[in-house]
Amino acid sequence: MLEIVFVRHGESEMNKERAYCGWTNSLLTKNGLEQAKLVGEKLSCEDIDLIISSDLDRCLKTADIINSFHKKNITTEPDFRELHFGSWEGLSYDRICRDFPQKSKEWEKDFINFKIPRGESLFDMHQRVNNAFDRMIARHKEGKILIVSHSGVIRSILSQQISGGIDAYWKFKIENCGITRLQIVDGFPIITSINQ
Repeated sequence: MLEIVFVRHGESEMNKERAYCGWTNSLLTKNGLEQAKLVGEKLSCEDIDLIISSDLDRCLKTADIINSFHKKNITTEPDFRELHFGSWEGLSYDRICRDFPQKSKEWEKDFINFKIPRGESLFDMHQRVNNAFDRMIARHKEGKILIVSHSGVIRSILSQQISGGIDAYWKFKIENCGITRLQIVDGFPIITSINQ
């Protein structure tokens, strides 16, 4: 059996500002650092075979804090980055609607396929993330893997594993430093907890 333990990074400065933070580096807040320490303590007694992190600072810092209890090498995976918000990086939803009225209406009409200016579509991200996830589980058939990533990435993987596509993406709410567990037993995916 393979168990994947997903942890979303701790609260970042841009999370606190309620701004879209895709590929932009954003430091963890004091609260985010504390969240990472608490999740590290929760996972401290578990035998983790491999730690994989998005290569963005907020994930790497969270992974480093968790890893202080495990002393493993952390593998970075750029394909586990959040959605690339392009020209909308760092903007709030209200600001996007105000500054890009036509584009924001197109986005609302088709949030899956709309390509953000100078960024990517949700479908693009979904393919990128799940191709990387499929490569990973093809290499690792058993054990326990910790993935430190972003809410969009975790939702995308859960949606693909449970519904076979992107349709269930918005049915999962992933909290900062929430622990979500997915078991793969004989190729069959089972979600055992969300935001533990």
